[in-house]
Amino acid sequence: MKLWILWRVTAWQLRPACSRLRNFLWFATVLAGITVRSDLLGVSSIIRGLDLKGPCYGRLLDFFHSNALNVEKLTKLWTKLIIKTHPQAMRFHGKLLLCGDGLKVPKEGKKMPVVKPLHQESDSNNKAEYIMGHSCQVVSLLAAAKKSCFAIPLVSRIHEGVVFSNRRLEP
Repeated sequence: MKLWILWRVTAWQLRPACSRLRNFLWFATVLAGITVRSDLLGVSSIIRGLDLKGPCYGRLLDFFHSNALNVEKLTKLWTKLIIKTHPQAMRFHGKLLLCGDGLKVPKEGKKMPVVKPLHQESDSNNKAEYIMGHSCQVVSLLAAAKKSCFAIPLVSRIHEGVVFSNRRLEP
């Protein structure tokens, strides 16, 4: 129970990113669902993880498509929270150490937003030179962990020339 109390106290610090309390409660529901889900099948995973009723599915979809959550404000709050609560954050000459990484996620949907042709960097000649998909980039804070370190994600966005079009682009 102590862990969930700490989780709630931490999540509450992200409240200013939501326009209303009701929006924040849906946001907290999403966070809780992502925390406990056992699979990675989208909103359905959250519904199953929290054992929510059917009508909640539509409400969660509405939340994801609304502007009730200010993503830029959430990013700033999250970054400040992580820096404040992780004294083991690694520093070099007094500056925080950040790392970046990217991932190309193939997508099949022809009408899916922000899907574009991406160059495939692969040593295998069995793969196509281009794939259709999303290119996600992440910036993380490095933190010490005994004799090792780990990365705490701060922000992730879809990058590489965002194209909003329902037409399939050919490379």
